[in-house]
Amino acid sequence: MQTHDFLSAVLGGTGYICVFGANPAKKRVVQKLYATIEAACSAADNLCQEGFDAYFGLARFQTDKNRRADNALSLKSFFLDIDCGAHKDETEGYPGGQGDGLVALRQFCSTVGLPKPTIISSGRGLHIYWVLSCPIRVSEWVPVAERLKDLCGIHGLVADPAVTSDTARVLRVPGTSNFKDSPPSSVQVIGKVAEEVEFAAFRDLLGAPKSVLKSVPLSDLEDDIASSILGNYKNIFKTIVIKTAEGRGCNQLKQIIEQQDTISEPMWRGGLSITKFCEDGVKAAHRISYKHPGYSPDDTAKKLDQIKGPYTCATFDKLNPGVCASCMHMNHVKSPIVLGREVQEAPDDGEVYVVEDVPEAAPIAGKQKYVIPKYPVPYFRGVHGGVFKRTKDKQGDPLEIPVYHNDLYVTRRLHDPEVGEAMVVRLHLPKDGVREFTIPLAASLAKDEFRKFMAMNGVAMMKMEELMTYITTWVNKLQNDTNADIARRQFGWTDETCSAFVIGDKEIHANRIEHNPPSSSTLRMFSMCKSKGSLEEWKKVADFYNRTGMEMYQYVIALSFGSPLVAHSPDGSALFHMFSKDPGLGKTTAMRVGSSIWGHPNEMMCQERDTANSKMNRAEIFKNVFLTMDELTNILPKDASDLVYGLTGGAQRNRLSVGGNVERFRGDQWRLNACSTGNTSLISRIMMFKAMPKAETVRIVEAPVTAYSFDSKSETDAFGQLLLNNYGHACVPYMQLLMQRGDEPKQLFFSMQERIDKAAGLLQPHRFWSAQAASALAGAVIAKKAGLINYDIPELFKWITGVLIRNKTGYIENNTNAEEILTTFLAENYNNILRIKSTEDARYTNDADICIIPDNAPRFQFVARYEYDIRRLYLIPKVFREWCSKQQIAYTDVVDELKGGRTKAHMKKQRLGKGTRMNLPPMDVLVLNCSDFLLDLDEDGASTPH
Repeated sequence: MQTHDFLSAVLGGTGYICVFGANPAKKRVVQKLYATIEAACSAADNLCQEGFDAYFGLARFQTDKNRRADNALSLKSFFLDIDCGAHKDETEGYPGGQGDGLVALRQFCSTVGLPKPTIISSGRGLHIYWVLSCPIRVSEWVPVAERLKDLCGIHGLVADPAVTSDTARVLRVPGTSNFKDSPPSSVQVIGKVAEEVEFAAFRDLLGAPKSVLKSVPLSDLEDDIASSILGNYKNIFKTIVIKTAEGRGCNQLKQIIEQQDTISEPMWRGGLSITKFCEDGVKAAHRISYKHPGYSPDDTAKKLDQIKGPYTCATFDKLNPGVCASCMHMNHVKSPIVLGREVQEAPDDGEVYVVEDVPEAAPIAGKQKYVIPKYPVPYFRGVHGGVFKRTKDKQGDPLEIPVYHNDLYVTRRLHDPEVGEAMVVRLHLPKDGVREFTIPLAASLAKDEFRKFMAMNGVAMMKMEELMTYITTWVNKLQNDTNADIARRQFGWTDETCSAFVIGDKEIHANRIEHNPPSSSTLRMFSMCKSKGSLEEWKKVADFYNRTGMEMYQYVIALSFGSPLVAHSPDGSALFHMFSKDPGLGKTTAMRVGSSIWGHPNEMMCQERDTANSKMNRAEIFKNVFLTMDELTNILPKDASDLVYGLTGGAQRNRLSVGGNVERFRGDQWRLNACSTGNTSLISRIMMFKAMPKAETVRIVEAPVTAYSFDSKSETDAFGQLLLNNYGHACVPYMQLLMQRGDEPKQLFFSMQERIDKAAGLLQPHRFWSAQAASALAGAVIAKKAGLINYDIPELFKWITGVLIRNKTGYIENNTNAEEILTTFLAENYNNILRIKSTEDARYTNDADICIIPDNAPRFQFVARYEYDIRRLYLIPKVFREWCSKQQIAYTDVVDELKGGRTKAHMKKQRLGKGTRMNLPPMDVLVLNCSDFLLDLDEDGASTPH
C-alpha cells in the first residue's frame, strides 16, 4: 500500500493533517499541519529523504495551529502501538520480536472477537489499525478507545497504554524509514490490508457504552466559565525563556535549560511539563532535553504523553529547594507556565464570521449567520469568544485582562424621541443561542442601573466597572462611525416598500430574522409577542375550525393573516363585529386563535375593562397587526361611534404632551384588521346616540353568531389547552412567504377586492367592507400556500359575500329620510307641542268663555304649534337644530330636504300663542304642510295614519 492510499484510508473527512519529523543525529524536530493528503505525503517523503523519522497525527485537526488534543476534530481508526525487540522487557513489549507480538495480537482478536486489522511494521515494533468506514467525532471516539485500552490490559496484550486513546498521538508513516536502526529499516504493511469496519459494530464488539458524550464540538462541552476563558489562552515557551534571560522569568527553568546534562530526571520532567502545554512546546521539549543522558526523541515523546499538567511552583520548589524563595513572582503565580500566557486573538479580518446559530427570539427561523465586528481598542475578542482588554503590567510586559467570558458587543445606536439614546447589545450564549437587548445610554453610565439591565438579560458579574467602560467605548466608537437609528415605536411594516415586518422583538425579513430593540412605547408589549410550544401543534389549533358551518371562525383567522395586507388599501378596513345574546358560542376563542398567530392569545386582546384611549394606543402600536377587542356590550353609544371612526381613521386624537405645550408624538397611520365581540349589535348601540349612523354603518361588518354542536365538552377543553400552549410561531413563515412573493400578495388583494365588490354589489361607500373581505381572503390564500391552514377558500368567499349582502340591506334600512327624522322629533316631544285649531284667537275679548282650550298644551319646553284642522306645523328652528345636533344629524340637510319635499317647508314670522292666553311675540318659525305624511292625533293622543 502506498503512503497516499494509507493516509487517505485512516485520515478521511475534513480538517488539517499533522506531519512530525525527528532527527536524533541533528537533534532537530519539525512539525507542520497540512490541508491535504497530497501535501502531507510530500512532507513525509521530504523528511525521510533528509534523514528524519516521519510521523503523522492520527486525528484530523480543527486548525493548523497545533497538534494538541483540544484541537482534534475527528478520527477514522482505532490503533495500538506494540513494541517488540530485545531492548524491551516483557512489561513493555515482546522481547522475542515482531513474531511474538503478532501471535499475541491474533490471540487478543480471537478472544475479543475483533476483525482482522491492518498491520504496519514500524521497523522494530507493530502499529495496528482498525480503519473505520467514516470519521468519528472525538467525543464519540474517546470512550471506545478507552475501552480498547482496558481490554488490552484485561487480556494481556502488551500495547503502549499512552497511545491507544490519545487523540494527539503520532505514529510512523508507512513508506518511510526508521532511522533508529542501522542500516535504517522500512516502515511497511505486513500482509493484506484489512477491510474497513463500522464504528457501531466495532463499539459493540468491545462492549463500549453507546452514548457517553453527545457528539458536539469541544467548545459546546465546556460549561464552566473558567474553561470558556482559558480556552482562549495560549502559552508561549519562548516568552518564558526571554523573560527568564532578562531576570524576570523562572530560575528553576533556567537551571533546567542551562544544566541539561546534569539536571535530575524529575526536574527534567518538570521542564517538559511546561513545554507540553505551550504552543511551541514540541520544539521546546527537545531543545531543553537533547543534552540529557537519557534523551531520545521517542522516549522524550513518551515522557510528554505521560504528563497530565504543568508543574506548579510548589512542585518545583519541592524538587529543587532554595531557588523559588527569591523569585519576584513568589505568591503571585501558581506555575511558571503563566509567564508565557497570552490570549489567542480572533483573526483580524475587519468582520469575522463566528457562528451559525439560532436567534433566541425566533427559534422557528432556524440557524442564521452572525458576523462579529472587531472590538474597539484596547479590547479584542478571543479566538474562542469572550472579551479581553490589552494593557501592560508593572514591568511593562503585555497583559490581557478578561472582561467577559462570552461574546458581547454593541451592534447599533438607537434614538427614541421620548427617552433619548439607547444601544442594542448582542450576547452569544453557548446554550440559549444569540440574545439581543437594549440599554438606555443613561443606564450604561449608572453602575446600579447598568448592573440591573445586564442581570435582567443574563450577564452576571460582580465587578461591572470594566464592563461599563467596555460598553461606553463601544458607544463612542459607533458615534464616530455610524448614525443612530430611530427606535421603532410601532409594529408592522417598517417602510412603504414592505421590506420588513416588526412584531415584538423580531424584525422579520424575507430570508432572515433580525432583532428589533424596544422603544419606550413598545417595551411593555414585547412580552405578549413571545412564542410558546411549536408551529406544528399550532396548526392543529387552526385546523380545529376546518369544519363545515364554522366559516365565521375561519374568517376571524383569515382576518388576522390578512391584517398586513390592509396596508395596500388607501382607506383602511372595517371593524368585524360578532354578536350573540347567548354566551359560550366561541366568539372570544376565535379571536384568541387569530391573536395567537402573532403572540399570546389572551394578552394580545383588548378586554372589556380597557379604556377607549388604551384601545386606540394599542391600534397605533400594532399598526398592521390584527387587533381584537372583547365584549363591547356595555360600551357607551357615543364611545362606540368614536371607536369605529378612530379604528378606520388610522390615527389617534392629537394631544399635547405632559411636559409642555408640545404635541404628543404620534406614529404612522395604522392600517389593520380589527375584530370585536358583544352580546348586541354595535350599530344598535350607536343608534341609541345617533339617529342616522350612516358613516359608522359602512365602517362595521356585523355577523350574528349561531351555536355549533360539538361531540363533547372535553373536545373544546382540549382545544383550549392546546391553544394556550402553542402560539406566536405562524407569523414568521407567513410573513416571510409574503415578502418572498414580491408584488404577488398586493395584486392578489386587489383582484380579490374586485371579485368581492362584484359578488356582493359593493359600491364606493362600502370601501371599508371591501378592504376587510379582500385582505382576509387574500391572507387565507397565502396562509394556505404556506401550509398553515387548510380551509375551503371558495366556501369562505361565499360566506363573507352573504354577510356583506345582509349588511348592505341593513344599511339601506338605516338610511332614514327627512320626514322620518321630523316624525321622530315630534314623537319624542309630543308633550311639548301646542295642539290647537287654527281659528281660535282671544286677543280681542276679555271673555274667557270665548277662548277655546287647546287640545294639548306644552308641559315643559315649547317646541312647536300644530294646527290639526289644517294640518300645519309651526316648528321652532332653535329647538329642532339642537335636537338634530345631539342626534348627529345635519340640520341644514334635513331642512333643505323638507323645503324641497311635499311639506313645502318655509320660514315665516308667527305668533305661536295665537288663540290662547299665552301672550308670545311673533318669531321666525319653520312652517310645514303635514297633510300628506304626518300622523294625525285624536283627542286621546292615539295616532291614526293619514
